[in-house]
Amino acid sequence: MKTSPHFTHEQFIHAVRDIAVQRLNAEERAAALDAKLVYGAGSKHTRGVTYFGCWKNGHDHAFAEVCAFGEDSPIQVAGTTLHELGHVLAGVGKGHGKGWKDACHRLGLSHVLAAGTRYSLACFAPDIRMAIAALPQPADGHPQPFGGIGPNGLPLQLKLRPCGAGIGAKGGKSRGPGSGSRLRKFVCDCGVIARVARDEFHAKCEDCGTEFKRAGAVIGQVRGDHDAWARIRGTPPADSVKP
Repeated sequence: MKTSPHFTHEQFIHAVRDIAVQRLNAEERAAALDAKLVYGAGSKHTRGVTYFGCWKNGHDHAFAEVCAFGEDSPIQVAGTTLHELGHVLAGVGKGHGKGWKDACHRLGLSHVLAAGTRYSLACFAPDIRMAIAALPQPADGHPQPFGGIGPNGLPLQLKLRPCGAGIGAKGGKSRGPGSGSRLRKFVCDCGVIARVARDEFHAKCEDCGTEFKRAGAVIGQVRGDHDAWARIRGTPPADSVKP
């Protein structure tokens, strides 16, 4: 890969998508291009994540984020971009099953795992491999997930908390009437906790395969990374493990 002084990570992931969608039929190409594709912070445990039904611009769009704090190379960023677009094409609730793997293959990504894929050019189909390799490397810097300082002058806290403003769903009073958590708590059988901003949550845990149930009916242990991620976003990730 060459380096361009004006080529950003955002431009890079969009260029990767533009290359890969040429392999798709018209319907799937439109679906992949319709997704809101962004390069964001993420967390140190996540390379990418895809959401459904939480971005609207005239209609609902899938929202795919490639995470800076999970980055280790431009090739990995390219692979994660296609990994997340595989979720976009596979649709809600497909996880890392056959539908997702087939979608990745149609995008030109193979030898891919649900988590921990060691991306190399060999993971990409020959017809897109060289085009991706020829893209300029992003020249807008690289993430520093450890040792950073937040705006208050303190070390960065990766376990962020939800905004304390507004009226809570549980009617707490610690910050005034109605100031309890605005997020609903759901738990799966293995103890993963998700907090979402709606009363119904139709999703399965990718670790144990069981459906999330409203807290009160199920007691589980807190899983910090999943809990923090759900708190930050207020809606469940379709892909919350490290891809």
